Amino acid sequence: MSCIDQRAWIARLEEAGELARVKVPVDWQGEIGALSRRVLNAQGPALLFERIVGHENSWCRRLFTGALGTAARMALAFGREKSASRRELAELFRRAMRAGIAPVQVAGGPVKENIRGADRIDLNELPVPLWHPGDGGRYINTMCAVVTRDPDSGLLNVGAYRGMIAGPRQISVLLLIGAGWGGHFVKYAERGQEMPVAVVYGWDPLLEVSAGSQVPHDVSEYDVVGALRGEPAALAKCETSDLLVPAGAEIVVEGFISADPKSFAMEGPFGEYSGYYGEPRPRPVIRVECVTHRNDPVYRGSLEGVAPGAMNEDAAIYTVTTKAAILDVLERAGVRGVLDARPGPVTIVQIHQTYNGQAKQVAAALWASASAEHFWKVVMVVDDDIDIYNDRALHWALCYRVNPASEDLVVMPGTRGGVLDQTIALARRDDTVLGTGSWNRLLIDATRDLRQAKRDRFGRPTWPPMSTEPDSQAAARVEERWQEYGIVLPRRQGKRA
Repeated sequence: MSCIDQRAWIARLEEAGELARVKVPVDWQGEIGALSRRVLNAQGPALLFERIVGHENSWCRRLFTGALGTAARMALAFGREKSASRRELAELFRRAMRAGIAPVQVAGGPVKENIRGADRIDLNELPVPLWHPGDGGRYINTMCAVVTRDPDSGLLNVGAYRGMIAGPRQISVLLLIGAGWGGHFVKYAERGQEMPVAVVYGWDPLLEVSAGSQVPHDVSEYDVVGALRGEPAALAKCETSDLLVPAGAEIVVEGFISADPKSFAMEGPFGEYSGYYGEPRPRPVIRVECVTHRNDPVYRGSLEGVAPGAMNEDAAIYTVTTKAAILDVLERAGVRGVLDARPGPVTIVQIHQTYNGQAKQVAAALWASASAEHFWKVVMVVDDDIDIYNDRALHWALCYRVNPASEDLVVMPGTRGGVLDQTIALARRDDTVLGTGSWNRLLIDATRDLRQAKRDRFGRPTWPPMSTEPDSQAAARVEERWQEYGIVLPRRQGKRA
């Protein structure tokens, strides 16, 4: 299946009954954010705002949001049926990270229908909402794809990094050194050069998925999209640099970032993925030199923030691609016996345990990986008899397979990451001083203690039966006579893997 642009994606969602067009006037200053929150929390449709107050006559009048906010729409984005499991999508993404199909460069494309030079640019003409009431400004970079190039290898990185309108031609950005573009930024700074940047708003949804996921640093997200679609992504050269962007994108903002602190501008607060606001700091700025866009473009944005009872698009992406990242990291690290993983605020990993220290190897591999900047603060490892999609089973394992006074709880202090975690003192997550945050991590080893196991004649651990397991002969007898009893059991509703 070939790559699709945002217009085809909108049509696909509308055909599937997964899109609502909001045709009445809606205010960008608070109302869009509040409405988006209500719809996301209810797992409602994607939204296309067609009449935004103050933007009736702007060159960009419409906003598209919520497109990846449910498991069903994530499946549609992958070209699968709505019922496709997260495990299936994660395996597709995992294979794509390894296979890869390199993009091809084309001459021009719809994104070049309009080219605006610096003298015709005012970012406030875009219908960017004030997403959260406490935000420091209008966050233009939410669901976007930020393109940079490694000046040494030439590899294109595509990431999702937040950015706030700081002026008509300025976007102040959260640029962390540990992120993909952060490494590029350091290299340009060492050369005394500004870093070229291009920001893509609206194209194939799988670029948004890939940009916001833990793709290995030596793999381009464009290659991942190509592998998922089975066809190279068609890219066009930017007007002001050698960066390449999707030829069918809705809007592309081109610019440069200087390492000179005198060029920095305040960024934040912003309602972050944790559900809390991140603090304001002076940050690097994208100085916008050019904007290219399609005729009558549709701006793409997203409401950030997850909390109990509150959902967002990133959470739906996370459950698929982070599962793939966990399994990939553990396989590359040589951790044996990994069966499944369930991402979340607490990351659950299921293993077939055969040797001492296996759970600790899981945590060590995840925490040491390049993907750990914002993830895997708390890791819980369980045996293969625990259903990781059953919260009651997880609570049981936490209670009856964890001894809080033993090595079942392991704290790893002072690791990198956690810049946006409010539980860490502000000074210890100041990336402008530390280059990243200083995160304390926790392993909950909820596996059985191999030292208490008996061994069969092959040396494999065996465990005594649980008291909840009936005698095998009695169980066979019940199965044989089941129809005679006349008992109707309720159908169990399983959780989506």
